[in-house]
Amino acid sequence: MADTAAVLDFADRPFVWYPPKRSPLIAPLLRRYNAVRFLPGVKRFVEVDPRNTAVLRERVRPGDRLVFLPNHPTHGDAPVFLEVLRRLSVSTQLMAAYDVFLRGRFDRFLLQRLGAFSVDRDASDPRPMKHALGVIERGRCALTVFPEGNVYLENDKVGPFLEGAAFLALRAQQQLKDEARVLAVPVAIKATHVRDAHPAVRQRLRKVAEAVGVDRPGKDEDPREALTRVGVAALRRNLDLRGIDCEEGDCLAETIRCAAAGVLDRLEKKLGVTPGDQTGLIERVRQCRRVIHEVRTDPKRAADHAAAATWADEAILAFRIASYRGDYVAEKPTLDRVSETVEKLEEDVFSRMPEPLGDRLAVVRFAEPIDLRARLAETRKLRDAVRSVTRESEVAVQTGLDEINATLDTWGSRMWANG
Repeated sequence: MADTAAVLDFADRPFVWYPPKRSPLIAPLLRRYNAVRFLPGVKRFVEVDPRNTAVLRERVRPGDRLVFLPNHPTHGDAPVFLEVLRRLSVSTQLMAAYDVFLRGRFDRFLLQRLGAFSVDRDASDPRPMKHALGVIERGRCALTVFPEGNVYLENDKVGPFLEGAAFLALRAQQQLKDEARVLAVPVAIKATHVRDAHPAVRQRLRKVAEAVGVDRPGKDEDPREALTRVGVAALRRNLDLRGIDCEEGDCLAETIRCAAAGVLDRLEKKLGVTPGDQTGLIERVRQCRRVIHEVRTDPKRAADHAAAATWADEAILAFRIASYRGDYVAEKPTLDRVSETVEKLEEDVFSRMPEPLGDRLAVVRFAEPIDLRARLAETRKLRDAVRSVTRESEVAVQTGLDEINATLDTWGSRMWANG
């Protein structure tokens, strides 16, 4: 079973529309397999804890349409959320990046039977959007969209929400008018280690250190210093291999920003892309990615495909650099944050999805639904409503994560212990 949004590379094939093919016979068996074998065995989620589910019972009325908006901190969020909805007897379809459907026929078979459908985040094929609108308007099942768009491997911090999910939900509400309410439901997902994962984390970090050519971290070395040392070495190695110069900033966060900006400045010049003055690093990456995708999937530009492959490599490097906050571990060096950052480094250095570092608990907390019919009545301009719902959803998920963390007493929630 593949995660429905983990994308470690660029797809260089034209978008293919893979509609959901949910089977009333196969889907229940797959959901049961997910609960009994896949989650605890492959993803090492030994427990799933749904919280604040009362808001669904109390706020949702017959005929309401539901759009779930979860954060995406791990490579196991989709199966975790499907398990929660199974327990609540709620069916859903999931919007998934089409890259994951290209990994193999078996993965594609499972995804489609579980109700996932493909979307190309870098092009404008209308079929996924039309289908998603239809899912909401018909109301036979919910729609689930991960608004962050990527797996950030940061359980305690929400990445920036894209506006596409809010736009879809609000557009559906416009078309439904007063026939039914559309409720956008922010959902906070938090993974935390339930057993001591220190040895596994140290071992993985040593392997990354060896791969980038620096001394292996000692047992008593402060994890913040070790991660900074290994991370900067990995960054330098990637930049040097591509002939990109970057001066170190006054702090790690500034070094990260300068490095990502340096890669993007050079790439944008090649692509003829001019970002706005207020455009953030991640959005600059997305702008470049859209242009690269158009070139790589255009048969009339076959002569440019080899160069575009190099551009794609630089774009994914810029994204990987920009996705680090720089102060995530330093701010609060828990076992969870250290292990997440080690996984992130491992993924970026080896370009493969890392295996979980230990047994984990997944906490899934539902926030108050946002009534989109009421929101459109208050805010006449669709664009303004999209912005407000996107921002409100992002804040609600972060608030949910903070509330989850305030109640946790797991191995992962404790400060890293040397020795």
